[in-house]
Amino acid sequence: MEPANRSYELLTAADLEKIESVAMRSLTAIFNRAPVAGLYRDRLILLALAQGSALHYLDGRNGIKDFDVWAFFEAGPPKRFPHRKRWCVDFGPSRFGRHPDDAGYSGRRLDLMGRSIDVMSGEAPEDAVRRWLGTRAKSAIALRRKPMFCLLPRRCFGERII
Repeated sequence: MEPANRSYELLTAADLEKIESVAMRSLTAIFNRAPVAGLYRDRLILLALAQGSALHYLDGRNGIKDFDVWAFFEAGPPKRFPHRKRWCVDFGPSRFGRHPDDAGYSGRRLDLMGRSIDVMSGEAPEDAVRRWLGTRAKSAIALRRKPMFCLLPRRCFGERII
């Protein structure tokens, strides 16, 4: 029996585009109200669907509890991007329904997390993220256990990062 708190609707490229759009609108709002995050406004290198929702995109069997999106920024400002912060936003009404525990949401929750990482000169964003995923950072260790799919940059949209 499938858990009632998950959606088993298949994710399409159009859904990934909406996830990217919701995440980017949220990032803009975060940059405008959070001074440290605002230092990274022009440093986004890659946006990715991750964790359970990425596994569902891959296999169609995991189910979607929420959408997990990771934003990776090129390091540089004196303060790191707030890496322990998780911003939760409403994906909005969709065929994915709403998790029963997410009171106040009209659709699935989208969790947005970010990390500033080092990027070597000439390195492709997806390669920089893969290199960071190979580190001993707790987030990297957890993230590399499941697939990750690129939302931005557009040239690698929908491609598997890990």
